[in-house]
Amino acid sequence: MNFSFKFIHAADIHLGSMLNVYDEKIEDTDPFKNAVYDAFERIVDYALKFKVKFLLISGDLYDRDSKSIRANSFFNFQCKRLLEEDINVYIIAGNHDPFVGKREVFKLPDNVFICDSEKCSEFYIKDRDSKVIARVYGNSYRSKFDSRKLYNSYNPPEDFIFNIAMLHTELNSNNANYAPCTLENLKSKSGIDYWALGHIHKCKIINKSNPIIAYSGVPQGRDIGEEGMGGCLLVEVDEKSNASINFLPVSSIVWKKVEIDINEDIEKEPENLSELISFIEERAQRSIDKIDYIPCQIQKDINLNNIIKGYAVRWIIKGRGSIKSVFEEVEDNVEDIIKESLNSRFMNYYPFIYTDSIDVRLERVLDIEKLRSSNNVIREIYELSDAALKEDNLKKDIMNVFGQVWEKNYDDENINYLKIQLNRDNFEEIIRKARELVIYKLMEDS
Repeated sequence: MNFSFKFIHAADIHLGSMLNVYDEKIEDTDPFKNAVYDAFERIVDYALKFKVKFLLISGDLYDRDSKSIRANSFFNFQCKRLLEEDINVYIIAGNHDPFVGKREVFKLPDNVFICDSEKCSEFYIKDRDSKVIARVYGNSYRSKFDSRKLYNSYNPPEDFIFNIAMLHTELNSNNANYAPCTLENLKSKSGIDYWALGHIHKCKIINKSNPIIAYSGVPQGRDIGEEGMGGCLLVEVDEKSNASINFLPVSSIVWKKVEIDINEDIEKEPENLSELISFIEERAQRSIDKIDYIPCQIQKDINLNNIIKGYAVRWIIKGRGSIKSVFEEVEDNVEDIIKESLNSRFMNYYPFIYTDSIDVRLERVLDIEKLRSSNNVIREIYELSDAALKEDNLKKDIMNVFGQVWEKNYDDENINYLKIQLNRDNFEEIIRKARELVIYKLMEDS
């Protein structure tokens, strides 16, 4: 190959969906209502700025529960911007939008190509002299669940052309719902230079070369489970078919979990609600400034201050102190009082800090280390709780005695909202609180 080119790898746009916040008044304001749209518009802006050859969307362009005329019209308008610069858009349907291309309200622009759901589609990328410099392969979902091993249908010829395969998969052979395959399946597939994956909402470079295997992640997180800066990947392929990857940030609202340890400064340890609110306020700005883990370098000359409009935060308040009693003795919802106070101050900042939720993990004052070393029962309780978190068989036994209100087969992409999702964080918190209750009950009785 004697021609270099660039392309953008994006996925999981979920156009039409909203950010899931607890406050309906906040949810309907412009920054939150338009965040998903803003993210895709910024992807298109990048495509124009960096003069890419094409844009890939590896599934879930739309959200199956939120398909709308507005989303369809918006997508068409953005693609027409790309059409003016001869930038094509290649799309595979994922589990959230298996209907894409079949139920379009408006005619798609001529530069938009949707991969077939019955067989693998192949597209040729050509240079100015009409010479083929790359191929794009893709196979769309038929329905919201697709158990076919779609990767098997990607069979490029053996030559020196750079081959790109789009696939919407969990990369888990044990889950038959989402194009089951393994990392080894993709690595051993001959002829593919770049696997542009979708479905996992965290940006990950799974394999850095021969072939490159990457998830671009969700451009705009919609709840606290999609924490951190979202974006897409800018891929530059040189004349020798070597590819370099840079992360392009696009989230205007960044979700973050921020831990506040009341024991970090003994002299300022809060003893009442006013002091606790002040304690959080003092740490708020510095706690959120740090950008979360990104698996590859951010493209240079990008100013995050021009992208981030605000943060949606879950404050995790932890530590040991007498203030624990405030949450136990006051009848009012203390978390709501803290949330209202923080929002009244920080929603006027730029970027704003929206307190979405408060997670209180405070514990009573006890010398746990001394108890663990001197009390055999306490030591055994800790050993058992540690084992519950580490040993899979014990964990399964514990989960089996949980009530039906808990969803034990946790699936990010197919959530049963009638049940409480028993993910890893929730399970660990249940074990921690159970351990605390048992220990304090023992101390009271003794």
